[in-house]
Amino acid sequence: MISDFMGSEDLSARLIGMLKDQDELIGDSAFALSGGIDSSLLFSVLGKGKHAYCVGVKGSQDFVYAEELCITLKANLTKIYVENSDVIECTRIVKGIDPNISFLDLGFETVLAIILSRISEETLVTGQGADEIFYGYKKFSDGREENNKSSLDKLYKITLPRENRIAEYFGKKLITPYLENGIPKYFSTMDRKVHLGDGNNKLIIREAGRISGLPESIYTRGKKAAQYGTGITKVQERLGLK
Repeated sequence: MISDFMGSEDLSARLIGMLKDQDELIGDSAFALSGGIDSSLLFSVLGKGKHAYCVGVKGSQDFVYAEELCITLKANLTKIYVENSDVIECTRIVKGIDPNISFLDLGFETVLAIILSRISEETLVTGQGADEIFYGYKKFSDGREENNKSSLDKLYKITLPRENRIAEYFGKKLITPYLENGIPKYFSTMDRKVHLGDGNNKLIIREAGRISGLPESIYTRGKKAAQYGTGITKVQERLGLK
């Protein structure tokens, strides 16, 4: 029986359908995988026969989660083990593209840059936009922000243009399924109560994970942001890369 914190099954089924409609857009793309619910749902719905990549320092949480998912899906996973030199170089690249970037943003954009620097595929699928559209950030669940408007504004005005420039630097392109096929317009304007409940977030995505056959350990999982789950931010702090 579905647990109380799950979102509407009809809405979640609609999300899955809107993602599946993008199958031809994906082509032979690589998938950025952290093992969190956003990237896990994308990979389970659109990643059949595709290759997943996960970045981290040795022993990072993201490796454990991504490996669990790929074993479940019988999928190929490449773990990108990060050295100090990788973090230094990709931090330099990101700061060169956006000199005014915050330290918080620097962490997850460095993760993106490292993946882009290693994949052989021309395009990379990411879960960008899920936190903004489906109320994934803690600031929504703890009441600091009542709606997602400012987060969506930042996403479209700052984050996406910056990430496209990072991809261009490496001669790659990004595919962001959560931001395509009408998903933002349909889901982002819904009342926050549709997305949040009983201390849990992203209810629609979590229920979609259940419907698509992901194990409960994955679709109910809370997870650190990429810059923390990979261990990259700790390396940047230790090396003074602020």
